[in-house]
Amino acid sequence: MAMTLRLDEADDDLLSERARSEKRSKQEIAREAIHLYLVDDLRRIEDLEDALAIARYELRKQLGEVRYVSQADARRALGLDKA
Repeated sequence: MAMTLRLDEADDDLLSERARSEKRSKQEIAREAIHLYLVDDLRRIEDLEDALAIARYELRKQLGEVRYVSQADARRALGLDKA
């Protein structure tokens, strides 16, 4: 799916100048900038998901819903014990 990026004149001038100075196309620079923006956004979302998971764990722990078991019991419950 093709997408058209519309810049105001000042931003287009900055992009054109950067493209000239780096001897690259404006499209290449724009694609790279968009990619970096999306990767950064994805990283922030993943960080927020991690923080949410930790907060949920801490809440369950405070409510007494977290229970620890021995490794042997965990392996047995998962069907991983040596028969």
